[in-house]
Amino acid sequence: MGRTRKAKTARGRRNRRRAPTLRVVREAEDVFRAAILAGLLSAERSDPRWAGHYMYMFHDEDGTGWFKHRDTRAYLAMSARREAAARRQAAGRVDGEYGT
Repeated sequence: MGRTRKAKTARGRRNRRRAPTLRVVREAEDVFRAAILAGLLSAERSDPRWAGHYMYMFHDEDGTGWFKHRDTRAYLAMSARREAAARRQAAGRVDGEYGT
C-alpha cells in the first residue's frame, strides 16, 4: 500500500534542514559601546561613522555583530574577536569614557 500525499509531505518537512538560529543581544547600548571602543563606530557627531546613524541588528552564530546604516541600509560587521578585545579594554576604563 502506497503512502498518501499528506504522509509524504509531513515526512519531507521533518527532514528539512533548519535555519541557523540568531542570538540577539538585548542590551544594544553595550554592543554600541563595544563598537565605539573597537573603532568600528564613532562617538563624534561629525564623523560619517557616528553611532547615531546606525541600528544594531543582531549577532549571528559566529558571534559577529551586525549594524545597519539608517539611511543607506549598508551593513557593518564587528567580529567576535574585535568585540571581545573592546570589552576587555572597557573593563579597565571609568564609566562615561567611551571615546575612540
